[in-house]
Amino acid sequence: MSKSIRVSDELAGHAEAAAAVSHRSPPQQIEHWAQIGRVMEPALSYHSEKAIKSVGRPELDAALDQVGTPEANARTQAIIRRTSGAIASTDS
Repeated sequence: MSKSIRVSDELAGHAEAAAAVSHRSPPQQIEHWAQIGRVMEPALSYHSEKAIKSVGRPELDAALDQVGTPEANARTQAIIRRTSGAIASTDS
Protein backbone atom coordinates (compact mmCIF):
# COMPACT_ATOMS: atom_id res chain seq x y z
CA MET A 1 0.00 0.00 0.00
CA SER A 2 1.32 3.46 -0.80
CA LYS A 3 0.52 6.80 0.78
CA SER A 4 0.73 10.30 -0.57
CA ILE A 5 2.95 12.71 1.33
CA ARG A 6 3.87 16.31 0.79
CA VAL A 7 7.47 17.34 0.30
CA SER A 8 8.97 20.75 -0.34
CA ASP A 9 9.39 21.95 -3.90
CA GLU A 10 13.12 22.09 -3.20
CA LEU A 11 13.30 18.41 -2.20
CA ALA A 12 11.12 17.43 -5.15
CA GLY A 13 13.45 19.29 -7.50
CA HIS A 14 16.55 17.63 -6.06
CA ALA A 15 14.81 14.24 -6.29
CA GLU A 16 13.87 14.83 -9.93
CA ALA A 17 17.46 15.73 -10.82
CA ALA A 18 18.96 12.77 -8.94
CA ALA A 19 16.30 10.40 -10.27
CA ALA A 20 17.13 11.26 -13.86
CA VAL A 21 20.77 10.34 -13.31
CA SER A 22 19.93 7.16 -11.37
CA HIS A 23 17.18 5.96 -13.71
CA ARG A 24 14.56 6.12 -10.96
CA SER A 25 11.32 8.00 -10.61
CA PRO A 26 11.35 10.94 -8.17
CA PRO A 27 9.32 8.96 -5.59
CA GLN A 28 11.74 6.04 -5.94
CA GLN A 29 14.64 8.44 -5.41
CA ILE A 30 13.12 9.85 -2.22
CA GLU A 31 12.43 6.32 -1.02
CA HIS A 32 16.07 5.40 -1.79
CA TRP A 33 17.31 8.38 0.25
CA ALA A 34 14.95 7.45 3.10
CA GLN A 35 16.29 3.88 3.15
CA ILE A 36 19.86 5.15 3.36
CA GLY A 37 18.88 7.53 6.15
CA ARG A 38 17.16 4.76 8.09
CA VAL A 39 20.32 2.66 7.96
CA MET A 40 22.80 5.47 8.61
CA GLU A 41 21.07 7.45 11.35
CA PRO A 42 21.45 4.82 14.08
CA ALA A 43 25.07 4.26 13.05
CA LEU A 44 26.04 7.90 13.54
CA SER A 45 27.51 8.95 16.81
CA TYR A 46 25.91 11.95 18.48
CA HIS A 47 28.90 14.10 17.51
CA SER A 48 28.81 12.96 13.87
CA GLU A 49 25.08 13.57 13.62
CA LYS A 50 25.46 16.99 15.22
CA ALA A 51 28.27 17.89 12.80
CA ILE A 52 26.26 16.78 9.78
CA LYS A 53 23.19 18.70 10.91
CA SER A 54 25.23 21.80 11.70
CA VAL A 55 26.39 22.11 8.10
CA GLY A 56 24.18 24.62 6.40
CA ARG A 57 22.09 23.30 3.54
CA PRO A 58 23.73 25.63 0.99
CA GLU A 59 27.21 24.41 1.99
CA LEU A 60 26.11 20.78 1.80
CA ASP A 61 24.49 21.33 -1.60
CA ALA A 62 27.65 23.07 -2.82
CA ALA A 63 29.77 20.10 -1.70
CA LEU A 64 27.39 17.63 -3.35
CA ASP A 65 27.41 19.69 -6.55
CA GLN A 66 31.17 19.09 -6.76
CA VAL A 67 30.72 15.32 -6.90
CA GLY A 68 31.78 14.06 -10.29
CA THR A 69 33.75 17.15 -11.24
CA PRO A 70 37.33 16.66 -12.47
CA GLU A 71 38.68 18.36 -9.32
CA ALA A 72 36.64 16.15 -7.00
CA ASN A 73 37.58 13.04 -8.97
CA ALA A 74 41.29 13.92 -8.74
CA ARG A 75 41.04 14.49 -4.97
CA THR A 76 39.19 11.18 -4.55
CA GLN A 77 41.74 9.28 -6.65
CA ALA A 78 44.59 10.77 -4.59
CA ILE A 79 42.92 9.67 -1.36
CA ILE A 80 42.33 6.17 -2.76
CA ARG A 81 45.97 5.87 -3.87
CA ARG A 82 47.22 7.08 -0.47
CA THR A 83 44.84 4.82 1.42
CA SER A 84 45.52 1.79 -0.81
CA GLY A 85 49.24 2.19 -0.24
CA ALA A 86 48.75 2.34 3.53
CA ILE A 87 46.52 -0.76 3.50
CA ALA A 88 48.91 -2.69 1.24
CA SER A 89 51.86 -1.92 3.52
CA THR A 90 50.02 -3.29 6.57
CA ASP A 91 48.93 -6.48 4.75
CA SER A 92 52.53 -7.62 4.06
